[in-house]
Amino acid sequence: MSVDRFPSTWRLGQVRVRAADGRLRPPAIRVTRRPRVLIEAACLLAIATIASGCSPGTSTPLPLVTGPLLTIETRGGLGPDGPCGATVVIERDGRVHQAAKPPNDLGIVPPAVLAALDAAIRTTDFAELRSHPFTGQCPTAYDGQEIVFEFGVPGGVERIATCEVAVDFGSPLFRAASTALAPYVSLPIS
Repeated sequence: MSVDRFPSTWRLGQVRVRAADGRLRPPAIRVTRRPRVLIEAACLLAIATIASGCSPGTSTPLPLVTGPLLTIETRGGLGPDGPCGATVVIERDGRVHQAAKPPNDLGIVPPAVLAALDAAIRTTDFAELRSHPFTGQCPTAYDGQEIVFEFGVPGGVERIATCEVAVDFGSPLFRAASTALAPYVSLPIS
């Protein structure tokens, strides 16, 4: 095979090749490695997308959740005016406020902290948390406080009370809650 180049019919990346019988073949298009890799990657992506749609372990998107992301209620103990207690709410947009009469705005949780809290709530196994019951005496029996957490999850609200569940304040969920609430509520840290 001989290679003939005709400048008048040349195009970038094309070469006319003379076949063994003497006829010229159409210009050969040279495929470089980069487009070939892109084509292979696109094919693999298409196959993976199709295969994931057919697998039995396909996850369904979580429904949109409404209502507060986190509500924390402290109750128990005695103050000069009677029993102590407060309820602080973190809304999904990051606003923090008390549940008491207005004006009750406390501030705003930074977006990164709010995202970390939301991710921790969505990935927590609440059944596992509840599988560790609280076995001591509730602090409200001796002028202490109970903390009740209500987490807004896709299925509704998950309630965890420190007098019902042995809460591990070192777990990712409670660390994220403690970080988000730090300027407003003091939580135990373990």
